[in-house]
Order: sequence, then C-alpha cells, then structure tokens
Amino acid sequence: MIPGLTHWDLLSIEKPARYLGGEVNQAAPRPDAGLRVCLGFPDLYELGMSNIALKILYALCDADPGIAVERVFAPWPDFEALLRRKGLPLVSLESKRPLKDFDLVGLTLPYEMTFTNLLNMLDLGGIPTDRRQRTGLPLVIGGGPSGSNPVVLGDFFDAILIGDGEEAMPELCGVVRRGKTAGTPRQALLEEIAGLEGFWVPAVPRPVRRRVFLGFGSSAPPLKPVVPNIETIHDRAPLEIFRGCVQGCRFCNAGFYYRPKRERPPAALAEWGETLLRQTGSDALGLISLSTSDYSHLPELLQQLNERKAFPDQSLSVPSLRMNENTLEMLSTMPDLRKSGLTFAPEAGSQRLRDIINKRITEEDIFKVVVATKDSAYRVLKLYFMIGLPFETDADVDAIADLVRRLDDAARRAKARKEFSISLSGFVPKPFTPFQWAGQDPPEVLKEKRLRVCAALKKCPAKISWRDEFLCQLETVLARGDGRVGALLDEARRQGSRFDGWNEHFSRESWQRAFAATGLDPAEFTRPIPLDRPLPWDFIDFRVPRAFLVAEYRRAADLAGVSVP
Repeated sequence: MIPGLTHWDLLSIEKPARYLGGEVNQAAPRPDAGLRVCLGFPDLYELGMSNIALKILYALCDADPGIAVERVFAPWPDFEALLRRKGLPLVSLESKRPLKDFDLVGLTLPYEMTFTNLLNMLDLGGIPTDRRQRTGLPLVIGGGPSGSNPVVLGDFFDAILIGDGEEAMPELCGVVRRGKTAGTPRQALLEEIAGLEGFWVPAVPRPVRRRVFLGFGSSAPPLKPVVPNIETIHDRAPLEIFRGCVQGCRFCNAGFYYRPKRERPPAALAEWGETLLRQTGSDALGLISLSTSDYSHLPELLQQLNERKAFPDQSLSVPSLRMNENTLEMLSTMPDLRKSGLTFAPEAGSQRLRDIINKRITEEDIFKVVVATKDSAYRVLKLYFMIGLPFETDADVDAIADLVRRLDDAARRAKARKEFSISLSGFVPKPFTPFQWAGQDPPEVLKEKRLRVCAALKKCPAKISWRDEFLCQLETVLARGDGRVGALLDEARRQGSRFDGWNEHFSRESWQRAFAATGLDPAEFTRPIPLDRPLPWDFIDFRVPRAFLVAEYRRAADLAGVSVP
C-alpha cells in the first residue's frame, strides 16, 4: 500500500494498480544499495510500461548489484488531486519512497507534450522544479528525442543526455555513486557529469556531442521486463530489432537522432523473442524499430520467429511498416503466424510533395500494399498524413483526399474488405532536420486545410481523426524554443496544464494565459528561420553536419521550384 492512503482512498480513483507496483519481474529490494535510482515516464503507467527506453535503463540499473532501481509515472489528475488533498508526495512503485529521497531521478523525454507532466512530477515528489534551488541529491537527469533541443528544459534538469543511454547510464551512475560516497559537492558532481560524452549540464555550459551506442548490434535486449499489472497501450513483449534509419525523411527528428542504422542478427533475435515470451507469459511479440520493413534480414527473421514459437497461438505485431517490397514479402510469407496492426505513413497525398519531403515511396507502392492485403486478416489500414508541409500547395492538400478515395475504390474493386482510418496532423519543424528552418502554418490555416480534406472525404467511408492545430503550434514552440520557454512551461503548469497530449485534459486556455503572463508570442517560434541565424541548439554536435542539413533543405526547395535565401 501507499503510505497515508487507505483501501477506500484507492477505490476512489481510476485504476489504482497504476501506482501500486508488485508486478512480475519487478526489481528485488536492495536496502543496502549504494545508489538509489528512480526512473520516471511523464505519462500514464499504461504508456510508460510500453516504453522500450525505460525497459532498457531499468534492466541496466538492476543488473548492477550496487543499484536499487525503481519506477514512477505521471499521476492521472484524480490521483494527483488525492495526493494534494492528503498532503502526500508522489512515490515510487517499488518501495513507495518519495522522489526527493532518491540519489538520482531519471526522466524520459519521449514527446514535447509531456513537459508539464515532468514539472508536475518533480513538484509532487518534493523536488524543487528550479534546478538552481536544489542542494545535494537527488540529481534530476533527462534524456530522449524531445531533448534534442535541451535549452527549453534547462531551468529544470541538472543534466540532459543527448543520444543513446546504454553506455551513458552506467557511467552516470558511477559518477553519482562515487560522489555520494566521497561527499562530493553538487557543483563538482555536475562538472564531472559534463565531462561525460552526450550530457548537457546547464550549470556547466559547454559543447555536447550526441552519444551513440555502437555496440547495439551485439547487445541483448531486456529479456525479463516487468510485466504490467494492467493492460498497456502496446500490450506485447517488445523486441528491438534494429536502431536508426537511413531513409532521410526531411521532417523526421527521430531519423537523425538514432543514426547510424545498427541491426541485431536474426538468429539471436529469434532466440531472444522466444525467451521474452516465456519470461513474460505474453503471447504477443512486437518488433520494435523506426520501420520494421527496413530490417535487411526481415524474411529470414520472420521465418526463424515462426520456427521458434513459444506458444502455438502467439501473435507478431509489426507496428511500423514502410510501403515497400519487404512489407509485401512479409505479408505473403507468414500465413500461419497471426499478425496484428497495419499502419502506414504516406505523409503526403501527392508524389510531388513526397519527393520534396524525401518520403521514398511511390503511389504504385501504396496501391501494391493495399491490394496485397486483400486476403489477409487485416480489416483496418491506418494512414498518416501531414498538412502544412514545407512548399505545400493547395493541389497537394487536395491530393490527400483524392488518394484516399482512389485507395478505397481499388480495395473495393479487389473485393478487399478493408476499412481506412485516416489521421491528419499539422507539420511541426524539429531541430536537427533539414526542415528545422521551415515555418509552420498558423493554426487557422492548418484548420482550413484540414476542413478542406474532411469535406472532400465526406462521401468516403474512411474514418478521419486529426490533431488539434493549436497543439501543433505549441509543439513547435516547445521544440524550437529558447531558454525563455522554460518560464512559459512553468507558468502553464501553474495554470493547471497537465497531460497536454490528451484531448480530454488539454487546456488551450491555460496555455494562452501562460503566453500572456510571460509575454511570449508563439509566432516568434513558428515563423521561418533564416539559414544564417544562430539556433538555440547549435552547441550540440548531432553527428549530422549543418552543411548537410542546409543542402537537403535547398534540395527540397529546388524540387518545389522555390529559392531559399
């Protein structure tokens, strides 16, 4: 039980199992450990327990007998209200220890719309949100793709890791553990951490180089992950088959953040997959990567997974697919292994715009995949599109609806019983991409384009969902902002912003009040950026030359027939 809460208190909130711990494969207690680490995910338990980075770092820490590792997740508003009403802190799942009583608190940065949750977790855990007000331990460390521009979070984190954590995390823990034993002053600890590759320490500003785990291909994934107490968003045993991407989509931060591409061998993956299922009891194995179709040994891997089933009715989930020949072969070579989930991201409706954003699929590829699935068990094909992409024209917007209508017609002619689910989202320029200098359409323009697509699909049976346009603008502010955005974040939290990625909890009014209180104009961060202007994140060596990004941006402009100064 959680100290200070009764059985009846827990019955008053939704899914109390989110906060209780005690799961299968949970790390064993280590009361005499020299270092206490709490790893946190700034969203619901159901999402955090599906996060592969959290599983990797948890297993790494637990493998060291001198570390006691625990977990914490963002409390849903009902649980937060209960804690605040009772005057209780946010505690870890394993030992029910307040966050302030750990030596190291590591928080993942999966996406920008969790940033207010990060601050709320620190506040509830008894840790000052402003790093300059902290003394001694714990140190608060962040890491993840949304930390590519760490300046926005510089007021709140003692250090932020840029890049892979497999080697960086043990090094960090070693520094903090030695410092704790020796009684090293906090500033001296931070200076030592700043000397580790990949770590940006706001109190010790210096250039940073993105950390890359080159040993990924020969490393084993977590083989005994914690089994959630309740159903999670991705209810399967995750197996990361490769890391990185070589496609070079000009809008995609993840494609550059995880470079270079590193693959694990198929024979080892098949063995690990069987072990994972047996260690967790799960009957679903998920192949994790930026795009499973790009794994160079995919047919061989699928065959070996089929030969090494842990359970007769196990399923294989391939959530990230590209519309290419590898995908077609996968769909045709695994008739006796049930698969689930088909999601594709054409991103643009016209071939012209797909060429501009360097999305290397053709219309022929798209139609091939749709026809190839006509006899499969897949009923729903989900397609992701972006609106407001750089150099987009009205014809490109209209091409989205035209493509969807023609795909639906092709499926009908092929007598394929398919349903199309269409997701629309506004383009968000991200750091360390060729489009980091591009502007973003104002929310009202994005909305106009979205309504135009929806109107054109009114008679089409496809289901349409979309992302709030103000939310897209806000994500750009948080992704491309400078140090002033920290005050905006803190004010938004004080105004009540929580779970900004959830429609039922996102409050546009809270953010508008925060913008007004801080005097910041979102348009300052969403307009185009001149190529010669310094960027807040220029001090980071992302291992991708700036000249390459500039050349790619100019190449896109040339394809569009536009001149970039």
